[in-house]
Amino acid sequence: MKVQIYGAGISGSYLYHLLDQDGFEVSIYDVRSKPDCRCAWGFSYSETKELYKKIGINVDEFLLSKPKYVIVNNRLWLKNKEIVILDKKRLMEELWSFELKDEGGDVVVDATGHSRAILPKIENDAIYTTVQNVEKHDLDENIYIYMVKTGYAWAFPLGDGRWHIGAGDMSRERALELVKKLREVYEIEEVEGECNCIGKIRLLPPSKCKPIVWNNVYGVGEAIGCVSGAGEGNAPSLKCAKIFYDCLVENKLEEYEKRVLEEFWWIEVEHEFVSAVQTGKKLKALRLLPKIIPIESRRSVEQSFETIKSLLGLLKQ
Repeated sequence: MKVQIYGAGISGSYLYHLLDQDGFEVSIYDVRSKPDCRCAWGFSYSETKELYKKIGINVDEFLLSKPKYVIVNNRLWLKNKEIVILDKKRLMEELWSFELKDEGGDVVVDATGHSRAILPKIENDAIYTTVQNVEKHDLDENIYIYMVKTGYAWAFPLGDGRWHIGAGDMSRERALELVKKLREVYEIEEVEGECNCIGKIRLLPPSKCKPIVWNNVYGVGEAIGCVSGAGEGNAPSLKCAKIFYDCLVENKLEEYEKRVLEEFWWIEVEHEFVSAVQTGKKLKALRLLPKIIPIESRRSVEQSFETIKSLLGLLKQ
């Protein structure tokens, strides 16, 4: 069986190495000639480490920082448990040991992220714009967030005084305004960056990204909504690729969609929570807290009912 992967980002490159080391006939293609550095620096450490170990990658070799706190709107301090900042560009450069080929296959994988280049387009899709810069600053190594209902701006430490500063919202103009507010709230000076770029991200859960499977095409990663409600899609995309690999090895591709939806129930919950917040449905948001708290406490920062209530209060202001 020949497998053709389209998209050599987080999920596509990982899936390629899983299949290649297991002796599958597999090729991969990307419209880019080399990996870029756009976004995706933050990873959920334990899950990412365990998944990359399966293809012989030690993520500790790419570790740039493990921030002590995540600070929201300069009002709420959350102790970081699992978020690490990895050198995503160097990691991807190591993974791109393959030759890009478009040879077709018996099984086709759409790992093209927000562009979803092979699968049918999604009705009522939700694509947000991100703006990003890498800059030099003298700040304590925390993650700084400025959040509103529709999006947020961030400053992630990359080590050696380098910072990844950016924002995501429903339009470029809104994202730029969020970066401006981030600078004001945390007194981060606007300086000339080492690089800057504009990206896109899909913020829909898998259940709203159907078809997940279309004829012989299987969606993997962000193409089918494997992105948390907070916009973190690295570890979920890796896990999604591993689910596809398992189904292929077990000769149970017919179970792939079901397994994806079962695995990422928590993404559905997070998006439901975000939607409730954005539409002002406070009671619904509060009812979801018992599910949200253990998810985020396991994957990112220490959470409690009181901290999330405080967060909801900040978003009302």
